[in-house]
Amino acid sequence: MQYQNGSATSSTDLVQQLAAWLVGLGWTEDRSAVEGAGWTASLHNHANYVHLRAVENESGQPWHANLGSAHYGVHMYTGTGFNSGQPFNNQAGAPVSTSTYPIGVGMQLSAGPFANYYFFADSTADNIVVVVEKTSGFFVYLGWGLSIQKAGAFTGGAYFFGSTSGYYTSAVSAYANTPGLTITSDPPFVNVDGLGGGSGFVRADVDSWTGKWVGIYNATTGADQGFTGKQGDSSVRGSISTMKTNFPTYAQLAGNYNFQNEQVSAQDGRANLLPPLLWVLRDGTTTGFSLLGSPPFVFVSNAVGNGFSSGDEYVLGATTYKLFPGFAVVKQ
Repeated sequence: MQYQNGSATSSTDLVQQLAAWLVGLGWTEDRSAVEGAGWTASLHNHANYVHLRAVENESGQPWHANLGSAHYGVHMYTGTGFNSGQPFNNQAGAPVSTSTYPIGVGMQLSAGPFANYYFFADSTADNIVVVVEKTSGFFVYLGWGLSIQKAGAFTGGAYFFGSTSGYYTSAVSAYANTPGLTITSDPPFVNVDGLGGGSGFVRADVDSWTGKWVGIYNATTGADQGFTGKQGDSSVRGSISTMKTNFPTYAQLAGNYNFQNEQVSAQDGRANLLPPLLWVLRDGTTTGFSLLGSPPFVFVSNAVGNGFSSGDEYVLGATTYKLFPGFAVVKQ
């Protein structure tokens, strides 16, 4: 089935169930095994490799650069291959920062259990979204796919995103109202996570940037937190973002939704769904961004709390959307 709703006892149980579900959709499992105190799983489909790592109260894991705090959660990135002789954090074709080691994304969890997880896939199982209700009404997520919906022709297109940068997923002492860490995550592909890291990546050939990843991230420093050497941005500003750009945005999440505030109507039960638009900075400029496209399976929506509740299903024509605070996912 392209959709599965269930419960999990721990981060490890979640990854194990996810791997089994992906295999049922046609993904090939390259590894599913103990790593550290947790679990790692690597799978591929149509030359897209995903690498997952459940962390169980571990410090200094699973990245080469991280905060080092003991935490629970699931970390992830995608790449171009699998080597059984290498751990989760050293597989081929991943985004890298100033070193040669992979960087990625994650979703911080607790020891568990988790009353609800939601697994989503499209008809070809190329686009995957995982949403977890960490505690009642508190949602975090991961997602990846073979290609964004491109706004033009370019080589590449693979993408992935998470609630937080991999670096900051281990932040266990975050302040109250920090999206993804102490409250529900900002929508997928915001331009900065709740602590200032990058939590989305697109593989794209842009000008002299070839065969590498663009970090959807509003900073060019703190490389292990999301900067890959080529800056990307999003139509959705993160809650702590103060960045101004020369392209239109429709949601500043720090209490000012601007255009998005006009997208719900109690009168006719409408909740519009807005695609996160992803942009990339062109060579030789500091302000010249070009549109890359948008992920095909997730949308920004402020429906929850404006006439709709978490977990509601919203039907438009032949398509059903599952609603969560700040975002929606296609259910097939």
